[in-house]
Amino acid sequence: MTKKPNIIIAGGGTGGHLFPALAIGEQLMKKRPEAQVFYIGSKFGIEARLLPKKEPAYALLPIRGLQRGLSAQALARNFALPFRLFRSYYLAKKIFNRINPQVIVGTGGYASAIPLKLAVRNNIPILLQEQNSYPGLTTRMFADKADRICVAFSDAYKYLKKKTLNSPVIQSGPKFRTAIV
Repeated sequence: MTKKPNIIIAGGGTGGHLFPALAIGEQLMKKRPEAQVFYIGSKFGIEARLLPKKEPAYALLPIRGLQRGLSAQALARNFALPFRLFRSYYLAKKIFNRINPQVIVGTGGYASAIPLKLAVRNNIPILLQEQNSYPGLTTRMFADKADRICVAFSDAYKYLKKKTLNSPVIQSGPKFRTAIV
């Protein structure tokens, strides 16, 4: 008897991270209907509005990205960041314990960093998907720990850490194809 694959797809904040996550999840469900796909995003990203309408299994963490401005609002949000990180880590850990994922797919954005960190700590395979020619911060941070990296543009590869050169990389050009599970 084959075990049902439990897959967490983490990413969000913007549509550039959420829509690839949804597309990957939809393709996984077509190819492996027995798979359990669970999305993790942020309460502050576009996913907070769109995931409830699509009705997939999901959780929204209280994480927010680092604010780069010097306004009072940006400073207040950055002050709250350590508390949000702690709370988000705790909630993500509960999700991992409940779902017991076999693989984590990160599509970038601040919402994917904590699930990817938990995957590394728990020796769960990581697949990163990068849709930009210049990889985002989260992708660059976890590239050397990823089991697979899918890039839409081969230029993205040169910005990833050296250790990644030895890991299997899928480069599909602008027409990204999923190649997991």
